[in-house]
Amino acid sequence: MNRTTHRPRRVLGAVTSLGVAAAGLAVVGSVATATPARAAEVDVTNATFTWDLNNESTSGAFAPGTWNLMSAGRIGDPGAGGMTLRAADDGATWSNGAAAGWSATAGNVTVEDLQANGTYAPATFGSTRTNTAGANANTSGVRGETRFKFTGGTGTVDAAAGTASVAWDGDATLLFYSGMTFFHLSDPELSVEADGTGTVTATVGGYATSMDDPTQWQALPEEEVTVATLADVDVTALGVTTTPTYREVAYDAPATSSPQAVTGSSWGSFPQDFVDFQQDVGQGPYWYSTGGAADPRKVANPLQVRFNTAPSVTVSDTDLLPNGSYEVTVEGENFDPGAVVGTRPPLAGRSGGTYVVFGKFAETWRPSAGAPSASRKNTSQRWAVPAADMGTVGGPAAGAVELTPAGTFTTTLTVDKAAIDAVATDPSLVGYGVYTYPGSGAVNAAFETYTPITFTRAAPAVTVAASSVTYGRAATATVTVANEGAAEGDTVTLRRGTTTVGTAPLTAGTATFPLGVLPAGAHALTASFEGNPNSLAARAAGSLTVSRATSRSAVALNRAPGRQRAGKARVAVTSPTTTVTGKVTVQVRRAGKVVRRAQGTLKPNGVVTVTVPRLGRKARGTHQLVVTYAGTANITGSTKTVRFTVA
Repeated sequence: MNRTTHRPRRVLGAVTSLGVAAAGLAVVGSVATATPARAAEVDVTNATFTWDLNNESTSGAFAPGTWNLMSAGRIGDPGAGGMTLRAADDGATWSNGAAAGWSATAGNVTVEDLQANGTYAPATFGSTRTNTAGANANTSGVRGETRFKFTGGTGTVDAAAGTASVAWDGDATLLFYSGMTFFHLSDPELSVEADGTGTVTATVGGYATSMDDPTQWQALPEEEVTVATLADVDVTALGVTTTPTYREVAYDAPATSSPQAVTGSSWGSFPQDFVDFQQDVGQGPYWYSTGGAADPRKVANPLQVRFNTAPSVTVSDTDLLPNGSYEVTVEGENFDPGAVVGTRPPLAGRSGGTYVVFGKFAETWRPSAGAPSASRKNTSQRWAVPAADMGTVGGPAAGAVELTPAGTFTTTLTVDKAAIDAVATDPSLVGYGVYTYPGSGAVNAAFETYTPITFTRAAPAVTVAASSVTYGRAATATVTVANEGAAEGDTVTLRRGTTTVGTAPLTAGTATFPLGVLPAGAHALTASFEGNPNSLAARAAGSLTVSRATSRSAVALNRAPGRQRAGKARVAVTSPTTTVTGKVTVQVRRAGKVVRRAQGTLKPNGVVTVTVPRLGRKARGTHQLVVTYAGTANITGSTKTVRFTVA
């Protein structure tokens, strides 16, 4: 669109006593990344902007049989003043036969009409003149209930900083008196600053005319104006709810137009440059207070801004054991209460909220795809609805949880595989999970989320440990099973090599096995856990080391051997951990040479008396008696040496 500066005003005769209506501004869109409240500036990729300006804009008009209405796109130029849209062909032509082209949709713009159930649908030409009860807008106090809707907006949003900048591309037309005066509103832009102030700007254009001389018809240059000023705006992850400033806003009216009335509860004005433009169109006094009965209808209606970030769900635990009942916490974000309107009791015409369930659903389960209720079986359900409607659906005792205005909820669900399997017996029901979908008959595919729940038998961590011991002392082994799926009565079996030591119950995850006195060496241990409905079987290997017992030899010469007589040596071999058995060797050495040798076998008490042979006639001098215990596979050897003299 061409942008121009405002030119000097040429005020044409203003239409008087016009009653018009509106409902509110809404901006909705899809933010392409994470929730703005948790991130910095993010892109808006498919925003939607809806607005019906004020209650003057859809009311019956002063001229008999005419009313004020909206059209998508740009209405065609009638080429002359005083023309009205022909109702006979639903606004396709002007009363002079020129092409008009009224339409409910054009490009990114739709004129929506409020339905009896609270939802909106594309308007018809006739529905722009009636309300949901069917009353005609030419009746006092009645107005049409339509609004503009711009789609495909792009820009950026930073909910944490409280800023937004979103723009749309498209044209809409607002016609007063069935078209005797109208203007185009194109390419709106929303801007919100960090201090909470903001604007809605747009390009406007149209035709100047005069009620005094309706034949006058002059095209006006397009210009960009501020259509709404905003204050105290709270940008959230879903959008904004606020009311444009109007009340007590001063307007500097030209001398040729009605002066502004600055008393009463409805005095105020739309932004100066927008109203200045309307002075040329011939609608100036319809956008600021002039002291007439229509002043309350001129007040700007509330606006609503929604960025409509895709709803998302977080589940505290999604991998559970197959057997047993578990509580999981479910948190939802961006479930905009205003995005789902119930179509059946108990919330018909109001926010239907969202069901939050644990269930077992078919692959095709979504209500938006027409899936029947038989495709959805659950055993635990909550209903997230606005706080004001929690009682309507039975309160917390019936599963009601609060769906906040910001679109969040927190609740818990019971997950029990056996319970859902008992009711979800149809083979088409295959998907265990936490599901959400709109309540009370509302349909919105974005609210249909699926978080899979898997049931996995636990893989226990089995260990077997045995402290090293010395031969002669009893050994033990401890088996530990770290098992999330442990159950009362679980047992574990221990094997040593190929020998089964035994099977024992687990107490606090452990079992101890006595192994007794084992031969010295390394012993392989294997522990086996057989599993249970919640646990897989598991095995673990370990080992036990038994070291050889130590020995200590002692000798006493009861009688030393001589030249002509044998000797007697009492030998004792002891160990701190066992009784020593086996043979001992006794040697008599002289000058480093073995001159005599004898052996003995230890008695059960580890003692033996060995006879040492006589040494012969030449045996005078000092000798050594060396006692040697060679040891066994389980006991280490030892020696002892004593000296004696032969005279």
